[in-house]
Amino acid sequence: MEKEKNLENARKDALRLLNLRARSELEIFNRLKEKGYDQNTVNALISEFKSKGLLDDFKFAKLYASDQIEIKFKGPKYVEYELKEFGIDKEIIAKVIDEVLNGIDLKEIFKRFKTAHQRDSEDKLFQKLVNRGFDTYTVKRLLREISKEMEA
Repeated sequence: MEKEKNLENARKDALRLLNLRARSELEIFNRLKEKGYDQNTVNALISEFKSKGLLDDFKFAKLYASDQIEIKFKGPKYVEYELKEFGIDKEIIAKVIDEVLNGIDLKEIFKRFKTAHQRDSEDKLFQKLVNRGFDTYTVKRLLREISKEMEA
């Protein structure tokens, strides 16, 4: 009876966390452990949630990467680092970053970034984008293309 109650409480806590936003398996594991649930209960709950499709590291990583790149202007390298911190597997990270980058228009994202930072020089924009995890070649090429389009 106590074990069932414990599992039910853990289920409610996990659902509350997932209601706020998508989360990784490691995140749910750590949060439930912090709340004092034993490892067997947490592992059972994670297995249950995975089988029901409530926990999916691939879906989480894809949503997270897409938001970070498109909305927060973070580059693939930075997003990769953050996903590792969430406990996402390297293979999943590589596949997700590849899919997200193939599904978006970086040039449009850079245009929005440039608009948001109008007062910055090209050099400063370049440095900000590189610092955010975009590779130097891509930043240089796309900023050059954007500048040419704006001059025309």
